[in-house]
Amino acid sequence: MLYFIPTPIGNREDITLRALRLFKELKYLICEDTRTTKKLLGMYDIEYKGKDFLSLTSFTDKGKLTHYMNIIQSSDVGIVSEAGTPGLSDPGKILIQLCNENKIPYTILPGANAIVPAIVGAWFDTSEFIYLWFLPTKKGRQTKIKEILQSKIPVFVYESVHRIEKFLKELSQAGFTGQISIARELSKMFEQHFTGTVEEAISLIKEKKMTIKGEFVVGIKNK
Repeated sequence: MLYFIPTPIGNREDITLRALRLFKELKYLICEDTRTTKKLLGMYDIEYKGKDFLSLTSFTDKGKLTHYMNIIQSSDVGIVSEAGTPGLSDPGKILIQLCNENKIPYTILPGANAIVPAIVGAWFDTSEFIYLWFLPTKKGRQTKIKEILQSKIPVFVYESVHRIEKFLKELSQAGFTGQISIARELSKMFEQHFTGTVEEAISLIKEKKMTIKGEFVVGIKNK
């Protein structure tokens, strides 16, 4: 059995009892960064000596994937990402596909992620939405933005601290007149939610009422 185990995105209390039990019981843990996972277990006073930490940072490392699938076929294994739910826009996703191809059972634990709180916190109707992860940084970026501005339902994307201002300006320059929502520092001390126009968001940043720090989840709702 392969267990997809969500981990906190900022607040250490956002961990489930089931996740903590599995961390104690499982011998094998697949991680994006083994150091981060060991630190995480230490936060909950969970002994990690005697466990095998398997690193997975690439969708295309076929040698590792084959080796790990052999382990999963014979043992219970957990997978975690750096933070949040593994398999949601990270290399863990390929393991879902491989488990299905090889008829290996798996389960996804509910738990911490950024996209759900951001969608819930938006002030517009989100009964339907599209999630696009991060936009391309160069090639294909403008094409993707045009697609977003043609969507009839809200679109949510992640944006980095380095590109959030650029993205807002791109929306403004494209003539966007709908609403956007911005969620940042989710589950942390300075968590912030905003819904309004692009121009209002740009003003908040200029006036330093919205700090350019952390990861942003942006929702775009056309008129």
